[in-house]
Amino acid sequence: MKTSVRMLQCALLALAVLWTAEPAWAAKKKAKKADEPAKTEAVAPAEQAAPPAFRYGADLRLREEYFDNIPIIADPPGVTRGGENNYFRVRPRIWAEYDAMENVTLRARLVNEFRIYDKPDMDAAPQRSNYEFPDEYVFDHLYLDVRNLLGDKLDLRVGRQELIYGTGKVILEGTPKDGSRTIYFNAVKAVWKAMPKTTIDVFGIYNPSIDDLAINDADRDLTGVTSANDDITESGAGLYLKNKSVEKCPYELYYVYKNESDWDKVAGTNAPVAIPESDIHTVGFRVMPQLAKDLKGNLEFAFQAGEQGDKDLEGWMLDTALSYTIPMAADTLAPVADVGFYALSGDDPDTADKNESWNPLWARYPQYSELYIYSWDADAAGKWQNVMMPYVQMSLKPCKKSKLTAMAGYLLAPEDNGPGSGDERGMLLVLKDEITIAEKLLSSKDKLTGHLWAEILEPGNYYNVDDTAYFLRWELMYAF
Repeated sequence: MKTSVRMLQCALLALAVLWTAEPAWAAKKKAKKADEPAKTEAVAPAEQAAPPAFRYGADLRLREEYFDNIPIIADPPGVTRGGENNYFRVRPRIWAEYDAMENVTLRARLVNEFRIYDKPDMDAAPQRSNYEFPDEYVFDHLYLDVRNLLGDKLDLRVGRQELIYGTGKVILEGTPKDGSRTIYFNAVKAVWKAMPKTTIDVFGIYNPSIDDLAINDADRDLTGVTSANDDITESGAGLYLKNKSVEKCPYELYYVYKNESDWDKVAGTNAPVAIPESDIHTVGFRVMPQLAKDLKGNLEFAFQAGEQGDKDLEGWMLDTALSYTIPMAADTLAPVADVGFYALSGDDPDTADKNESWNPLWARYPQYSELYIYSWDADAAGKWQNVMMPYVQMSLKPCKKSKLTAMAGYLLAPEDNGPGSGDERGMLLVLKDEITIAEKLLSSKDKLTGHLWAEILEPGNYYNVDDTAYFLRWELMYAF
């Protein structure tokens, strides 16, 4: 099996390289078309047919992921997360939506993901504990849309849905423990179009750790508040304002309340509570100024306050970047250079009655790094906190089918609370190539895409390990 796996890897890598460069025949065709005289007669635009009331589609994603030597905070110190991992992830999804009336739509999407492990050996694992085929089927979309109420001022969405705000530093991922299989929220969202170029979202969220709607249920923990399955429910509500009235400086304001339920060591007994209930209040803002024709910025800051048992909670988050589009004679490269700084507060070990670490709320996903999210697995799934990262990034498009991105960041810890002797988490390098392989293969709307992704982390003295950490992934995805 290992030989066939390696052959498949080589074939896919070769395919990606071939599609990264624009084929010569396509360039010749463009040149010939440019030499043709322009047609003088006007061509009437084709009348667009109204979309059908019932629509459907599907997609299939295939990934192979490899990682090793990822450092974690653990007791005893000096260990890495899970050793060498190499596995395939297969995720099919199918969706359908129906316009019951002009302003009412029902939508459902069913998803499944199973895995095939090369390393580690999962033969001794219990059935379905490692996403063995057929695993469970989950509805990650199951909602009702009602639009243009109150004189076109109000939209409602009720049910299982995705919520993404800003750059995803506060709200994006509702089910972090299942990786990228789903990101849904059980939520109610109202969008009030208060005035021109201004909207206010009001939402409520209720996410239990286990999905009771799952088919072939594997009782899989989804919230991942701790490293174990502790049956902790995440719920909350919020307001999110978006304003574009100032064309060159749109801004966003938000308030989010989150509750993380408690967990008893032994349910139904008087045993001490292992994890007290948390109540967290977060307020923040984001501005996106257009500083010049080719220069734009992003600045987001948020502050948290709350309590968990007898402890007061405080935290802060800063995310800022400048993005410069480098003028080029040719439009194909479109190079963009970014410089940024990302910082999250950490818990001061000298304050026993207070926890100053940032709570990432519903943003426990890879963010800036697929590799580094695993470094928090010993604590909780993707619990970004106590980190500062200045970084530089460059992206360009060698052709229409490919976008190359390279990022270098240096990770630090505001609080020196790691197993090592210092506050240097390490140097992180990220390289990726996002590729459009083909379009309109079997229908007018289908697409075959993929990417190649590589990350390297040289651990610093925050850890007691010296081995270089790696993360490698390729992906193919077909959607129609």
